[in-house]
Amino acid sequence: MSNSVKAFKKTSFRDKDLSKLQTNVENALQPIINSQIVDGVLVKEVCLEPLIRNEVLHKLGREPLGYVIVRKRQDSRIWDLQDTNVAPNRTFTLACSHTVTVDIWFF
Repeated sequence: MSNSVKAFKKTSFRDKDLSKLQTNVENALQPIINSQIVDGVLVKEVCLEPLIRNEVLHKLGREPLGYVIVRKRQDSRIWDLQDTNVAPNRTFTLACSHTVTVDIWFF
């Protein structure tokens, strides 16, 4: 269920310069398209509570490689407990120092 970037599709042209430009664009985009961090899901408005294991549904359909807090609405220290997560293909376990609402990019 990830929101990965679609592959670049080349079109056939008789013009050699246009075909060469298209190949250059494809070569420039391919590393971005193949980047693991791009193949992710944004989960918005996740409320984390202190002193508990916060199990967040990451919606990737696979075990995540990592996460990025892209928006944090209150001041809090946040860390993961993923090494002890019993369902990593479905959830991501986070802890925090204070109640906080965040948006998280899982990849």
